[in-house]
Amino acid sequence: MKKHISIGLATLTAVAISLTGCSNGNESPPATGAAGDPMTVSFANFDESVPFFQVIRTTLQDQDPPSHGINVNWYDNKSDPLMMLQNVQQMVNEQPDALVLYPVSAATEGISRLIEDSGIPCVALNLDAEACSFLNIDNAALGQESADIVGDIGAERGWTAENTTVLIGQNAAAGEQVNAAVTNFYSKIADKLGFDPVKPEEISASTTTIGDNGVQFDGASTLQPSFEAVQGLIAGVPADHNIILYTVNNDSTNGALRALEDAGRADDSKLLIAGLGGDSTGIKSLSEDPRWVAEGDIFVSYWGQYAVAMAQALADGVTPPADVTPLPQLVLSKDELKAYHPDATTAVTKLPPLVDDNKYLGDTAFLRSLGNVEGVQ
Repeated sequence: MKKHISIGLATLTAVAISLTGCSNGNESPPATGAAGDPMTVSFANFDESVPFFQVIRTTLQDQDPPSHGINVNWYDNKSDPLMMLQNVQQMVNEQPDALVLYPVSAATEGISRLIEDSGIPCVALNLDAEACSFLNIDNAALGQESADIVGDIGAERGWTAENTTVLIGQNAAAGEQVNAAVTNFYSKIADKLGFDPVKPEEISASTTTIGDNGVQFDGASTLQPSFEAVQGLIAGVPADHNIILYTVNNDSTNGALRALEDAGRADDSKLLIAGLGGDSTGIKSLSEDPRWVAEGDIFVSYWGQYAVAMAQALADGVTPPADVTPLPQLVLSKDELKAYHPDATTAVTKLPPLVDDNKYLGDTAFLRSLGNVEGVQ
C-alpha cells in the first residue's frame, strides 16, 4: 500500500449497527458486492459522543445506504486507540467488501498491519493509516484562508502586535497534519497584523507561547478540555488585549469561548473567532454571532457519503490518482454564507463540484445515486 501524508481527528460499541433512513428516490443502479449482493462497508467513526463526528453517521443514515446498494456496519472508536484496535480486529473478521476508518491518533502502525494482512480495501478518513487510501481536507489551506478573513477585519479595527493576542487550540494526539490548520492560521495572521513572523513548522505540539502575541493550548478537539485549557491560561493574556480565537474544530472553539465568556473576555468589540467544521454550531454562529466572522466549511455532515463512495471505488479496483483524495471545502465569510447555506443550517442544495483528484468518485454508483454533488449524475 502507498504511504500517505495525513491529518486527523475515531469509536462507540464494538457491535455493528446497520444504517437506515429515507431514500431520495434516485434511480441510478445500486452498487453490488460478490454475486450481486449489496456491497458491505464496515465504518469506524472517531467518537460518537462528539456532535462534530456523530453527524457523519447520522447524515449517512438519513441517506439510507441500503436503498443505494450499500450495507454499512458501524463502529465507534470512542477517541480511544485500544477501542480502535478492537474495532479493526472485528471489522477485519467480518470480511466486508471495504473498510472506512476514522483513526483517533497518528499511531496507526498496528492497525495498518491488520488491515494490510487482510487484503481488504481501506479508506482512512482525515487521519492517515499506512494500509489505507487517504481521504482528507487541506487543513493548511483552511487555516490560511480563515486568517485572511479575520486578519482583514482585525486590521480594519486597528488590531496590531501591541494590542492583540491570538489563541490557537491544537489536538496534539492528532498529529501535525490536523494541526496544520492552526499553525498556518497563526503564521498568516501574524503577517497580516504585523506580529513577529513565524513559519507554521516552527509551531510544534509542545509549543505554548508564540512570540509576544500567540498562545497555543491543547483542546483535544473536544469541548471540556478546551474550556479547562483556556480557563487556565486566560489570566496571562493582558487585560487590554483584543483576542483572536481559532482551533481545530468547533467543539474545541466553543469550549474555549465559554471560558472566555466566564472570564469576561468575550465582548463583541474585543473578540474575533474563525470556526472550523461547517457543522450546525459553526453555521449558526456565523449567521448570528458578530464575533464569529469566518467558518471553514468542510461539509463534515457529508463525509460519510464521500468515504463510502471511495470505499466502493477501491473495492471496484480503482487506484486513486493522488496520494490524498480531497474532501470538499471552502472558507465562508458572513457575506458568503447564504450562497451555500440559505437557511443557516448545514443543509445544502448541492455540494461543490468534484476536482481533478477526487473526480473518480463521481463514477461510483453510490455517489451518482445520491444526486447531491454538483455535476455528478
